[in-house]
Amino acid sequence: MCFLEKALEFIFLPSCGVCGKLGEGYLCNNCGKELEKYAICAKSRFNERKLNAQTEIKERVRNNKGEKSFYKDKQRKKNNKSIYKFHIFRYEELIRELIIQYKFDEKSYLYKTFCEFIVKNKKILDFIKNYDIIVPVPMHKKKYKTRGYNQSELISKELAHRCQLIYYNDILIKKVNNKVQSTLNKNERLENVKNVYKLEKTGKINNKKVLIFDDIYTTGATVKSCVLELEKTQVKEIGILTLARD
Repeated sequence: MCFLEKALEFIFLPSCGVCGKLGEGYLCNNCGKELEKYAICAKSRFNERKLNAQTEIKERVRNNKGEKSFYKDKQRKKNNKSIYKFHIFRYEELIRELIIQYKFDEKSYLYKTFCEFIVKNKKILDFIKNYDIIVPVPMHKKKYKTRGYNQSELISKELAHRCQLIYYNDILIKKVNNKVQSTLNKNERLENVKNVYKLEKTGKINNKKVLIFDDIYTTGATVKSCVLELEKTQVKEIGILTLARD
């Protein structure tokens, strides 16, 4: 936190992002207990194989006699190391309402409320501290200009500061302004995120453990697309942290 932010907090006491109460920081005790009701705080393996089976990145091949067909997977060789994902909340009721407000109602300050919950939870912190670098899922520049901020970027930057990670927002770039994922079905989502991200300045993450942060996890298509890009580098390990699982 910069000097100006500290000075402003001293003059204007921070209020709870959920109920607006002053004097207990960005998340008061009562609202913290309320958010706890929606907490998953669970680590699991990122099942790339299952996700690959849903994609169209497969080639139909017939045998010499043309009697039957099978699918030959064209995906890159599977990484020997497991990729783990960690979901913080269930995307429902109060959490859903807060995230919608955060993303679409210009309540960008809610990133501090979410981060306050995260840094007070040992399970989440233990997962985060396994990594060296945190990278937000990027937003296309046109959408960024319209919204004014990237919700994943704000949380990632704050977590980097509070958990002593390196933060980069220039490693993954979104080069295509694709359709909004929430408007599409499962298969359309997988197709929608193909080839929309590109890597920049890859030397920064070589031989490092990188944590990808996204706000909502539904089919996993978005983070999978980011994982595939990061695996083109010499990254040591990849993890996925999401605010909520739909």
